[in-house]
This record gives sequence, structure tokens and C-alpha cells, in this order.
Amino acid sequence: MTNSNNDYIKYISSLAKLSLDNDEMQSLAKDMENIIGLMDTIKDIDTDNIDATEHISHMTNNMREDIPGTPSDCNKILSNSKHRIDNCFAIPKMID
Repeated sequence: MTNSNNDYIKYISSLAKLSLDNDEMQSLAKDMENIIGLMDTIKDIDTDNIDATEHISHMTNNMREDIPGTPSDCNKILSNSKHRIDNCFAIPKMID
């Protein structure tokens, strides 16, 4: 493992808030080298005669026409809620 790889692994692990020992860092460096080697192999594949695809299953989106309508009555919608604040649903606090 080179110093630049070591520094890069330390940087990435700090972003991910991971504390890694030396063996884990060496393992990750080897994994990254393998991934980069695979990307280099993929980069060399000739794709000139291959059409670009967005979905391999040939799916299409069925979109409806966007037609503006009459908005729903806010008070009628909020009448289904036990708790409300102004014109919004009120829910219990989830995160401190």
C-alpha cells in the first residue's frame, strides 16, 4: 500500500466516520485497487456500436397530462387528523 493510497483510505474513512485499524486499511486499499483495475478493464471495452439504454427491460413511463384542477378543501382534509397546527398535520416529534 502506497502512502497516497493510505492517505486516501484515511480521508474516505474519516468522511464515513469509520475508525479502521491497519489490517482493515490494507484490505480496503486492496479492494479499491481491484475496483479501479476493473474500471480500467471496462474503460477499454469498445462500445461504439452499442446503443445507449436507460432501462434494460424496455419500460416506458405512462404520464398523464398535467391539467390544473380545483384544490381540495384544506379544512376537510385536516378534519381527519386528531392534531393540527395552523393548516398542517401535527405529528409526534421523531428526532431529538
